[in-house]
Amino acid sequence: MKKRKIGRTLSRTKDQRTALKRTLLVSLTEYGQITTTLAKAKELRPFVERMITRAKKATDQQKKMVVMRQLKKDVTVKTARRLIEMANTFSDRAGGYVRIVKLPFRKRDAADMALVQWTGGWSAKEDAKDKNKKPQKDKQQGKKKKEKK
Repeated sequence: MKKRKIGRTLSRTKDQRTALKRTLLVSLTEYGQITTTLAKAKELRPFVERMITRAKKATDQQKKMVVMRQLKKDVTVKTARRLIEMANTFSDRAGGYVRIVKLPFRKRDAADMALVQWTGGWSAKEDAKDKNKKPQKDKQQGKKKKEKK
């Protein structure tokens, strides 16, 4: 009997489902949008919403450390940092951080496909620009070391 059982099993055990959600979240934070099946996308949305809501609670440095510990239980350190950065852009939003767009079905098995992407306020292009700025700091530090010698 299916009484009080919420969510999709996705033909996986509980451990495999949680691992799948985590990897989908990591991919979403890294690339800004992912293409997956509609069932996985619908299961991913509440998980992502919960993580962003947790990350939004990090206002000062003390709270940021507590939130990092909470997030590290579910995702990697790199992803947790990105979630906290994205939470700043979503600070004025009450929810709805992820958008699911239905795509045509997959030909080989006729599975319903969906595009999962962040709603307005954050994009992977902005994150890529930030990555390009970091090596410039390293070059300046290298010049300072050479001048001292």
